Amino acid sequence: MVSERLLHRASKYVLLVILALTIFVAGFLAARSEFIAAGFFILCAFACGRILLRIYDATNQSVAAWFNALQNNDTAVQYTLGKKNKSLSALYEGFNKLNRHFQKIREDSEINEKYYKALIRHSATGMLVLNGDSVELINRTACNYAGISPDSTNPDLLRIKNPLFYEAVRNIEPGMDLTYKQVSGKSFQLLAFKATGLRKGNSSVKVVSIQDIRYELESKELESYKKLISVLTHEIMNLMSPLTSVSKALYSLYHKDGKPVALSVVNDHTLSSTVNGLRVFDEQTNAILSFVGNYRKIAKIPPPAFKPFDTREWLEQLKIVYSGKMAEQGITFDIHGEGGPKTILADKNLINQVLINLINNAIDAVAENEESREIMLEVAASARNRTTIAVINNGPSIPPDIQEKIFVPFFTTKKNGSGIGLSICQEIMKLHKGSLTLISSPNSQTSFIIEL
Repeated sequence: MVSERLLHRASKYVLLVILALTIFVAGFLAARSEFIAAGFFILCAFACGRILLRIYDATNQSVAAWFNALQNNDTAVQYTLGKKNKSLSALYEGFNKLNRHFQKIREDSEINEKYYKALIRHSATGMLVLNGDSVELINRTACNYAGISPDSTNPDLLRIKNPLFYEAVRNIEPGMDLTYKQVSGKSFQLLAFKATGLRKGNSSVKVVSIQDIRYELESKELESYKKLISVLTHEIMNLMSPLTSVSKALYSLYHKDGKPVALSVVNDHTLSSTVNGLRVFDEQTNAILSFVGNYRKIAKIPPPAFKPFDTREWLEQLKIVYSGKMAEQGITFDIHGEGGPKTILADKNLINQVLINLINNAIDAVAENEESREIMLEVAASARNRTTIAVINNGPSIPPDIQEKIFVPFFTTKKNGSGIGLSICQEIMKLHKGSLTLISSPNSQTSFIIEL
C-alpha cells in the first residue's frame, strides 16, 4: 500500500518535477553519447513514473473499494481523515458523508417497511401479500379467515393447512374480484377477495384484501325482501279490494236482515248487477293470474348462451329498429360506439331484451318534455377489460325515493306498467356476471348503465 505521505499533493508535484528533470537529463546525456549515464537517468524516470502510477492507482482502489462496499449494502465503513493530505481527506470525507446519507435512507426505508407491515398486520381487513407462489406476509385477520395460527412463522402454513384458500388467492389476477365461500365445521363465511399488483424492486407482488361480506349481503337481501313484500302486498291488496267490495255488494242484493231474499224479489236490475259483479270477478281473477305469470317470468329467465357478436353491426341493427319511431316522436337518437370493443361476449338475445326495455323507458321519459327530446346510446370500454353500455335521456330526473325501489319487482310509476321490466333486466345482467346501475339527479341527464 502506498504511504499516505506519497499521496500528499506536494509529493505528487515533486515527483512530476523529478520525472521531467530525469527525462531531460537522460535526453541530454544520450545526445552526448553518454549512454550509461543516460540509462541510469531513464531508470530513475521509470521509477518516478511507477510511483506516480501507484499513487493514482491507490486513489482508484479507494474509490472502487467504496463502491464495492456500497454494492454490498455496507455503509458502516468510516474512512480515517489524514491531517497532512488535504485532497485525500476531502475524498474520504465525501465517502463518509455519502455513507451517512445512504445509512439514513436505509434506516428510513426500514422504518417505513416496519410501519406498513404493522398497519397490515393490525388491519381489520384481511391482507395477504404473495410474491410469486410464496406467501410473503399475512395479517392476523386473514389468518383467522383462513383458519390458521396468526403466530406461526411458517410461510407455507396456509398452503398446508388450507390449500383451497391458498389456491383461491394464488389464482386471482390483479384487478380482479372474487367471492369465496370458506366453510369451517358447521359455519361458513362469504369472503370477498380483491387483488392489486405492485412492483417491489425487480419483482412483482400481489396484495390481496379479504373481507367477510356475508352479513352485509344478508342485510341487503333482507332489505330487498322487505321491499318486495311491501310491493307484493300493495299489488295484491289492489287486486283483491275490488273483489271484496263486489262480493259484499252481491251479498247485499240477495240478503236482507241476514236472510236470503225470495226469488220473487229478484228482478232485472238485480240480475244485471249480478252479471256486472261476476264480470268484475272475472277481470280481477285474470289480473291476479297475469300478476302471478309476471312473477314467474322473473324466476324463469333462461341461462345466457355466451357468444361474441360484432358491436358495430349490433348498433346498426338497433339504429334501424328505433330511428323511425324516434323521428315520429321528435326524438334525437344518437349512437356512439367508437370507444367500445369490436366484439361483445354475451347472450345477444338477452342483451337485446334489456336494451329494448331501457330504450322504451327512455322514450316514455322524454315524451314528457315539450321541446328538446334526446336519447343517446353509448358503448365504451371500461376498466378491467369490461364493457359499458349506457342509455341516456334528458327526460325528468328520477327522485331518490323512486330510485331505491325502481329495480324491485312489480314496483312501477306507470299507470299501466307491470313493474317487472327493470327487475328482469337486472336479473339478466346478474346472469351475465354484470350489473345495471341507475344515475339520475336534478338538472342532469338520467343514465341506465350496463356493465358486463
